[in-house]
Amino acid sequence: MNKKLGAAVFMMVACAFGPMTAVAQDDAEGAGDIDITGSGETSTHECTPETKVEVTGASNTVTLTGECKSVSVTGTGNKVKVEATRAIEVTGSSNSVTWKRGHGKSKPKISRTGMDNKVTQEK
Repeated sequence: MNKKLGAAVFMMVACAFGPMTAVAQDDAEGAGDIDITGSGETSTHECTPETKVEVTGASNTVTLTGECKSVSVTGTGNKVKVEATRAIEVTGSSNSVTWKRGHGKSKPKISRTGMDNKVTQEK
């Protein structure tokens, strides 16, 4: 198949699936990892101490209950509430992550890259 025809077939297949919406799925490699992708979605997910959470997209509102191993937020305008985690990584712009507690008596390790990202502890 030539490159132009291959690109056209790919575009037709991609268009047939429609716009991307928020999806949460368990990663086969990690025990119960949660991947959330989309735009403008609201969802709640329960973590275990080994759950890695990835939120990717724009203007999503995500609530994470239980203890998460790590939370990674990439995109713009996402709002994430975390009950407990060991690490928070935020990349992009205007994302907001609120956490209640770390694991044990430790605060989570926090990494922010981008503009206007906020990571705060809920009192």
